[in-house]
Amino acid sequence: MNFVFVCPESEETKLTVERRCKAPARAINRTGRYSADVIEWKDFVSNSIDAQNLLEKSDFIIIHRGLWSSILPRIQHWKARDKNIIADFVDAYQLMDEDELADFHDLETNSSLTAFQYSNGSPPLLSQFKWTLQSTNGATTPSQRLCDDWNAYSRTTVLPDYLDMERLSLITPAVHDGINVGWRGTVRQLQALKKGGVMMALEAACQMRHNIRVLFSLDHPEAVGSLNLPAGQFEITSWNQISWHQILGKIDIGIAPMIGNAGQRATHSPILEFMALQIPWIASQGPTVYDLHSFGWIAENTPEGWLKAIIEMADHIPDFRAESAVGPYLFAMGKSLEENIQNVVDTYVRLAGSHSTRPIHPVSVETGGSLLVAS
Repeated sequence: MNFVFVCPESEETKLTVERRCKAPARAINRTGRYSADVIEWKDFVSNSIDAQNLLEKSDFIIIHRGLWSSILPRIQHWKARDKNIIADFVDAYQLMDEDELADFHDLETNSSLTAFQYSNGSPPLLSQFKWTLQSTNGATTPSQRLCDDWNAYSRTTVLPDYLDMERLSLITPAVHDGINVGWRGTVRQLQALKKGGVMMALEAACQMRHNIRVLFSLDHPEAVGSLNLPAGQFEITSWNQISWHQILGKIDIGIAPMIGNAGQRATHSPILEFMALQIPWIASQGPTVYDLHSFGWIAENTPEGWLKAIIEMADHIPDFRAESAVGPYLFAMGKSLEENIQNVVDTYVRLAGSHSTRPIHPVSVETGGSLLVAS
């Protein structure tokens, strides 16, 4: 079987492209039983020659994000040629207002000249997303709640963000003073942390324990504005993959606030990363972490609940590190891509199974010619 992943190329989408497309493509190719390539969204929409050559050989086309009306003609083109089209998305678009949806449209299409140009006279973006989803054979998301939200529009199933242990194994702990509390997210999510009381808890923790430092990895550090954290007790860096991996080596306590309805539809892959690196973690209460409650600290969604968790963990960090090296670590090892790549393949096959008119057949592995190198 031959898989082609279609991905946006903007800086803000690189993390999910790595998790949902590039890393799975590398793992699929390593099986020796299947092949996978990764192409850019704009090349799929414009039907470039190189993209055509790869797509002609494909059995499955997985479109990650960018599921707007500009892509519909290409979906119909390839469905008419008996290709299985799978949508993949990670964000709760239905909870966004039009301005936020417009921002997501722009970053997912990278404001490409070939992209559908959104204007006031155009169909609402949420309607465009629904039309595109309905045109696919099925959809995957990392969240059960997102699946439940969209099952009326397409056959939707959970496909977890499995861990790329080959990359994570390169991260080594960095020697440092004090206790580093680390989080990776967007400036929008940072605003949610402020509303949800997590920032208040971090501010209080830094004032109570001068050895605590807060490490933020953000999409737009320049847009953060002022924070009420004590000078010298926080650090803000860019959220690209290299910077985040460097920060992971310095984190003593990982936090995964999942604030509001959108937060409760987020992937729990950051928690799995902490567990794989034997980093104790704290997360918000909610259905997203129900199956992980025995591996970390689930905080009440109040400033007091978060403050108690941070202080308790910082004051007894050796004990929490020792616990993290056993059960949580072993659980995370079972969520590696290498161990679960057949589940990834089987998920795509199951979604397309009731729609496909062509028998699935094995093909020789040919990985050359991809427009984005899956490495």
